[in-house]
Amino acid sequence: RTTIADGNTWNHEHIATLGLILSGNEQKAHSIARHLADYVLVWAGGGGDDLAKSPHLARIGNSVFHGHCGNDPTCSNFGFYRDRSPTPMMEKSLLYKLVLNGQRGVAVNSSYFEHAYSSKHGKVRIYKVKRVSLKSKLWAADPANRVCDAPGSWYCVGQYPPALQEFINSRRNFKQLEDFNVKRDAASQKYHEEYMRRMGGGAGGRPAESAAAAAAAAE
Repeated sequence: RTTIADGNTWNHEHIATLGLILSGNEQKAHSIARHLADYVLVWAGGGGDDLAKSPHLARIGNSVFHGHCGNDPTCSNFGFYRDRSPTPMMEKSLLYKLVLNGQRGVAVNSSYFEHAYSSKHGKVRIYKVKRVSLKSKLWAADPANRVCDAPGSWYCVGQYPPALQEFINSRRNFKQLEDFNVKRDAASQKYHEEYMRRMGGGAGGRPAESAAAAAAAAE
């Protein structure tokens, strides 16, 4: 099974899907991940780990799955308070549980994810996804379900298994307004304006804690 998080930045909707999984609660995250992966790897240990980047993951997820962070496109409800305690949304998130599992009273739900490996200094943590969907796994492995740019080509874009079709259909394709090749629509324009207004200190405000503060909270 190949990785579904390979560092590509061209497919915003796919990144948003991963962002939703990691910043969502364990139950919801597992209901999706069990159709996509056998293991989840996270970078931990503070500094620039995955928890430090997590506010961006939540915002990217919300840009495609509107409502993930309520009515706030900046996802200010996903982060840490000034005393470094997590907001309720952060505390319930899969990423928070995976990164801090076994610390500060944090524990991952073992019926969803099982700790499989930690590196010597705890920078890398790997968890086994429990109750993986064999049907989805076999579907994804079947060459007949690959979409390639030409017969026999090595370049084959991925497809999501049928079990996730309803979830995938709920995505709203992101319109990057700086891209002049993309036709703008009213909803995308409104979302962009609200995001910029809040990040500029408008009603609702900017997220209380930055990525740097998130990193400090993880240390």
